[in-house]
Amino acid sequence: MMNFEYRKEIDGLRGLAVLAVVFFHADFKIFNGGYVGVDIFFVISGYLITTIILHDLKNKKFSIIYFYERRIRRILPALLFLILILSFVSFIFLTWSQLSSFYNSIKATLLFYSNFYFWKNTPYFTTDAELQPLLHTWSLSIEEQFYIFFPIILIILNQYIKKQILLFIFFSFLLSFLICYWASLNTGNNFNFYFTLSRLWELAIGSLVAYYLFKKKKISDIFCQIFSFIGFIFIIYSIFFFNKQTLFPGLSTLLPTIGTSLIIIFANDNSFIKKILSFKIFVWIGLISYSFYLWHQPLLAFGKIYFINYENSHKLLLISISLVISFLSWKYIEKVFRNKDKIKTRTIWSLTVSLTVIFLGLSIFVSNFFKSNSFNGTEAQLAKLLSQNKKVYSTKIDERQFAKFRIIYEKESQKTLIIGSSRAMQISSDVLRLKSFNLSVSGASIEDHIAIGSMAVEKFKPDTIILGADPWLFNKYNGQTRWKSLEEEFKLSINKIKNRNNNSKFFEFNTNNNYNFFERNLLNFYNFMNLRNVNYFEVNEDKNIKKSIIIPDGSRIEINTSQANAEIINYSMARYEFSNELYEIYNQYIQYLKSKSKNIVLVLSPYHPDSYLITIEKKPVYEEIEKKFKDLAQKNSIRIIGSYNPKIYQCSNNEFYDNQHPKKNCIKKIIEEIK
Repeated sequence: MMNFEYRKEIDGLRGLAVLAVVFFHADFKIFNGGYVGVDIFFVISGYLITTIILHDLKNKKFSIIYFYERRIRRILPALLFLILILSFVSFIFLTWSQLSSFYNSIKATLLFYSNFYFWKNTPYFTTDAELQPLLHTWSLSIEEQFYIFFPIILIILNQYIKKQILLFIFFSFLLSFLICYWASLNTGNNFNFYFTLSRLWELAIGSLVAYYLFKKKKISDIFCQIFSFIGFIFIIYSIFFFNKQTLFPGLSTLLPTIGTSLIIIFANDNSFIKKILSFKIFVWIGLISYSFYLWHQPLLAFGKIYFINYENSHKLLLISISLVISFLSWKYIEKVFRNKDKIKTRTIWSLTVSLTVIFLGLSIFVSNFFKSNSFNGTEAQLAKLLSQNKKVYSTKIDERQFAKFRIIYEKESQKTLIIGSSRAMQISSDVLRLKSFNLSVSGASIEDHIAIGSMAVEKFKPDTIILGADPWLFNKYNGQTRWKSLEEEFKLSINKIKNRNNNSKFFEFNTNNNYNFFERNLLNFYNFMNLRNVNYFEVNEDKNIKKSIIIPDGSRIEINTSQANAEIINYSMARYEFSNELYEIYNQYIQYLKSKSKNIVLVLSPYHPDSYLITIEKKPVYEEIEKKFKDLAQKNSIRIIGSYNPKIYQCSNNEFYDNQHPKKNCIKKIIEEIK
């Protein structure tokens, strides 16, 4: 007989899981593997949902409509309340382009496909991911997809092949795990991380646990003590010893998921682990874990955007605030809406449907408005400010949009352009000893090079173009998606490269201010609410501010001078496979630039000496990539200078800001070759 007694330890396990996720998102290094908390949730969800369905099917009282109603009561009220509040708060902290992206993520969240949305737009283990208020809803979408289809499948199986339900669940687990394992080896980790079928096996493990407990006999206490303890160790090890470089999901994911399963099965009343997980603090956090999960990410994202120096004290304050809000959400939203005596069936359906429709309409309207009118946005204003020769802070903005508007609003002729990643941002007019214009963006991909370079060439018709030759440019699995902020410009650039007779122009967009009633009020509301006006980016004399500064030539003055620890350089290179397609696209791009300019120069920016030595031992591919760039330069009869190896130019450890970014005095040694 299936046991429906309340199990404190499962709520305690939820509490442990959500704390791991929260501290991981807050970037506390000790919780480097805290993202496995989501995998713990998946197993628990699979177990609980399957338990409910099997019990109701056994007693012939299962109702698909009632099941969906329970899921709606459990998930949507708190989620809709979150979206309601964020719909207003987002106007305070986000720039125009960020607002457009945020409201697109609202639409994806409400329609239960945010895992696919973020797969296309935001790799999980990147700095940009930390700025996405609704990034964490990817896991909710996977669970919601499971809730929609799984009960229908079980009903059909129960009707026609009842005895094969366990076999179906097992083969679903096996097939999904094989897909996940194959994807971890053969695709970009971004796809595998978000893909529903790569995660289904984790929910299926929970289902298998539910089926086992449905049939189980009494287990001896000694086995319960041993296996529940092993499960706990598996989870703790995953949280503290996994990191962003762990190939995940994949074989490694078995550790936290099996650990969770062992605890659910073996943590009986006499087990030591049940007593630990039944501590009041864990159980309390477990009870509010859903709301805590919902609220922590938006608050941390807004905090990282708002605070110029984002300290641990800020993070702890925001986590504390999210705990308070979560408790209130649990008490006055979750508990109330789960109570059928307080909120009737008709009310819950009508309320959730109507609010969902309203939010969907709002998200479409707002995202389209701020995207199509970006010429009035924060990035455009900031570009105008720099064109007036003022320094500005490089705080969180859409760097691609900023680069576009710098090109648009720059009035002076620019004969030397620099296009690359943050590793090229130290190339400045004083380093080159001639007037230059740096349009580099963080984590620049080939798409960024092409879009920004093509726009700049059309506007300035430069004599010299310096390109940052970063190792990830030809990596099939570089995981860079930020270029999609310039997706339309990239598509036009590709057409120009393939068809040299293409006379279509960039920047032919409508800049009139003939807004309708709704658009005018939306704009007024944004201007009234938003804190990130141009003054927010102006430089003051506070020596303690640790943000880089952008100067009119586009280069950066770095304030943060902390020393780097030697470690393997994995940025966009955690998994590498050379892409002939990307190589050929870049080759065509260089040929296009040669037809427009006199000189093309590739620059290989060096890496931190100690980190480079460690990296090259583990990943000699960096030397192979350097040779690829040299071959490319020779093939196109263009110059190439620099090296990933800092020793060639005698760049020492103190000439780097961190493992990847050389200071100006190191860059100067390389740039001398141009002369």
